[in-house]
Amino acid sequence: MENLGIDPKLLLAQLINFALFFFIYKKFIAGPFVVLMKNEKEKDAQRKKMNEEVQKQKEALLQQEKESREEIQKKTEESLKAVKHAAELERTALVAKAHEDSKEIVKRAGKQIEDERRQMENQYKEALAKVSVMTVENALKEFLTEDMQKQVNARVLSNLEKK
Repeated sequence: MENLGIDPKLLLAQLINFALFFFIYKKFIAGPFVVLMKNEKEKDAQRKKMNEEVQKQKEALLQQEKESREEIQKKTEESLKAVKHAAELERTALVAKAHEDSKEIVKRAGKQIEDERRQMENQYKEALAKVSVMTVENALKEFLTEDMQKQVNARVLSNLEKK
């Protein structure tokens, strides 16, 4: 082999050096690097999985929030309807009370007018009776005696009371 330019001792030394280098490389460099790469891949897969879970949770929360808003809106609308209904009932009650109050006022005013009319009629009758008595007294004073005048006055008064 010397003819080919190969030195067996040198070849053996290079083979040993290569074997040692391969062993050291595999044991201390390639092995930990492969483990490191596997760990990184696992971590990356876990991150993706966690990202997906977070995204799913986010979507679930958004859906819950949307449902909650819809429920709140429904409850708000129901509350508004209830308040409007209560307000309408209150308005109806107030209108009814106002009508009753106005009827009562009209009734009292009618009664007061009727009382005043009766009072005026009584005053009119009294004034008419006084005028009649004075007229009869003045007219018949010269022709009738006092007893006759009393009888005429009594008749006139009794006729006035009947009317």
